[in-house]
Amino acid sequence: MIDWATLSTTAVMVAVVCIAVITDVRSGKIYNAVTLPGAIIGVILNGVFRGLDGISASLLGLAAGFGVFLFSSLFGRILGGGDIKLLMAVGALQGPEFLLWTLIYTAIAGGIMAIAITLWRKDFMASMRRLWLGLTMRLFARVPIDVGDSTPVTARLPYAIPIATGSLAAFCALHLPPM
Repeated sequence: MIDWATLSTTAVMVAVVCIAVITDVRSGKIYNAVTLPGAIIGVILNGVFRGLDGISASLLGLAAGFGVFLFSSLFGRILGGGDIKLLMAVGALQGPEFLLWTLIYTAIAGGIMAIAITLWRKDFMASMRRLWLGLTMRLFARVPIDVGDSTPVTARLPYAIPIATGSLAAFCALHLPPM
């Protein structure tokens, strides 16, 4: 049984990730006007329904999303700022454990979508060479990875799509009964 707190934060999360997908596909951006209200509403709703424990979980989810930024920045620019802020909003709405599962499912969805795009474009081997070169340059020459500069613009994957997919998969895995 899903309680009102989970239902309300999930409804806001679905709205935020759907709007982010639309703006990311259309303009290549995830706007602060989408992510910031989502994060603020997450803290408020969790506070209203769960008290100080809810606010604490919400802030930890927000901080975990920021931790993704710090981890990502170790390897160069892997995720854009909008992607990170979207993950922070999801963390604020759902908490750190949910965000961890979202990240796992997002990585799986993003990997599958990236492979599908490169196979569709018949660019798989060239993409693997670019990835290998980027990783070896990062590991051995300490040159940061900048994914935005290494792939053609036509092969761009709006990462709000895998984040939305990962968020919805995390919700299903954590809140829906197994079949």
